[in-house]
Amino acid sequence: MARSKGLGETRALPSQLVVVVDNSATNLKILSRLAGSLADALAVQAFADPAAALAACADQRPQLVFVAGEMAQLDAAGFIEQLHGEPGCGEVPVVVIAPQDERECVDRALDAGAADHLAIPIDPLEFRARARNLLLLRRFEEAAQAAPPGAAAALPQAHERLLRVIDAVPAMICATDGDGRYIFCNQRFAAFVGERPGRLIGRRPAEAHDDALARRLGDRDARLLAGEILPASFEEEIVDREGRLCDLLTTKAVYRDGDGTMVVTVSLDITARKRAELDLIAVKEQAEVANRAKTEFLANMSHELRTPLNAIIGFSQVMAGEMLGPIATTRYVGYARDILASAEHLLGIINDMLDVSKLESGKLELVEETIDLPKAIADLIMLVDGKAKAADVSLVARQEGEVPLLRGDLRKVKQIALNLVTNAIKFSRAGGEVEIVLANEGDAAVIKVVDRGVGMEPEEVELATTRFGQVTGPWTREHAGTGLGLPLAIGLAELHGATLAIKSIKGVGTTVTVAFPPERCTAAPAASAALRSAG
Repeated sequence: MARSKGLGETRALPSQLVVVVDNSATNLKILSRLAGSLADALAVQAFADPAAALAACADQRPQLVFVAGEMAQLDAAGFIEQLHGEPGCGEVPVVVIAPQDERECVDRALDAGAADHLAIPIDPLEFRARARNLLLLRRFEEAAQAAPPGAAAALPQAHERLLRVIDAVPAMICATDGDGRYIFCNQRFAAFVGERPGRLIGRRPAEAHDDALARRLGDRDARLLAGEILPASFEEEIVDREGRLCDLLTTKAVYRDGDGTMVVTVSLDITARKRAELDLIAVKEQAEVANRAKTEFLANMSHELRTPLNAIIGFSQVMAGEMLGPIATTRYVGYARDILASAEHLLGIINDMLDVSKLESGKLELVEETIDLPKAIADLIMLVDGKAKAADVSLVARQEGEVPLLRGDLRKVKQIALNLVTNAIKFSRAGGEVEIVLANEGDAAVIKVVDRGVGMEPEEVELATTRFGQVTGPWTREHAGTGLGLPLAIGLAELHGATLAIKSIKGVGTTVTVAFPPERCTAAPAASAALRSAG
């Protein structure tokens, strides 16, 4: 009784059946989709369990099987031996799917009778070309086996049809015998070497076309026949008759039967794909060069801008504080304070840009020391208390358990907390509260900054964590910023090996958690400073 199609399930057999076996769910899905694209009248059955696949093959005798190289229950070689031992399945072609680093597994499978090998990641065009070729060959083999004794006269016609089919395959195909002479060449191969197929048969490659391809064919075929193990698939560069450099993906296989030995070579022209890969690499390298140039520009400009800003800040401090005597017009004192505040704000932006550029270039280093986190956060609260009061936001700090000492860069750890608390204040509503929590989680120090402000949607969180990314809304118009605070905090946290996680709900608030690794933490003495609250 037939069952519905699905992973590990069988159904009534149509004209041709392809079985896919892989215990990786992702690979199984990809291979099933590729196999399903071969033909409309094709059935594909996918199995994660090799034993279930063998049972289905014994019951239905598929025309083609794709099997993963390494599987937990059974490797490809063992699967092929069991499959070919089943009645009626001795000639079923099996293609092994495995990455290049599973060379030994692939070789064992080929020795066990695998028809071909495809490397991961799989090229869809290559997959379809090889699979369709094997299916066509299998169909003609089955037709020949099923032919009645009186049908021998029809064999030449079937042979001619098979040759036309092979000529239609988008690959260069040739076969040489044990003496190294051509016994078959399709039209595409003959066109590449500039000869008619009939003029190649019976001649050695070096006799028929004395070029680099002929020398490689003769050398590799001889080594294969001598028993040397070569890669099942390999890339090679060949100059064609017109002097153009072509990239070929070549597969070789040795076939031995009662009539002798032959080496079959199948080469796919992957020149366009290789050119696209090289173009992509070139574009990537250009982008990296441009990014480095931009980073260096930001670093240089930051240094150049900070020099005059320091002078502006210094002189405005002198004027605002009337250090050299009273200023006759008091309004000038207010102007000097405005200049000082603006210059300090601009300096903060420049410092953030400089730190971000150093992070990107890998030049930002840690000046490590032992940090008493409660004391560091208490100092930070004093620093931002004025800003919180101006925004009518209360700051609350507390500890959960004994907070361990942290080995890190004090200035950068304060910068992480400062950026997070400043953001929380900025996006809190008037009368709201920002909570700073220090905790001990698994002997590791954790800093949490919690606000009950505007919150963010998931896509807004992603935007806020990118450089210069700002979530649009009324709050961003009321509070200026560069969008560097959160990305800089993330970068500085990662520099310490810490993780920064954001949990936010629109209209409810945001919690940012920075968790330092346990190896940077040691137990704090009993006399460690306690946190203070500011309101």
